[in-house]
Amino acid sequence: MKKQIKYFLSGIIILLISSPIGYFLVNTIYANQNLSGEYITLLNGFIYSFMLVGILVFCMGLVNVFIEKKYK
Repeated sequence: MKKQIKYFLSGIIILLISSPIGYFLVNTIYANQNLSGEYITLLNGFIYSFMLVGILVFCMGLVNVFIEKKYK
């Protein structure tokens, strides 16, 4: 059960901090470039990618729960 809790918590934490991480990475990677029309598009891409990672980590925890219940 401890493995699933780690997956659940890390997935939720990644989901919650996906926006600040997205802002930080866009500003870090594209620091010296003019992003007048592309900033929001890039920011949404970064945020959605981190949200997808969080959802996938959370789903790994769910799969782990189902596998553990099946073999008990």
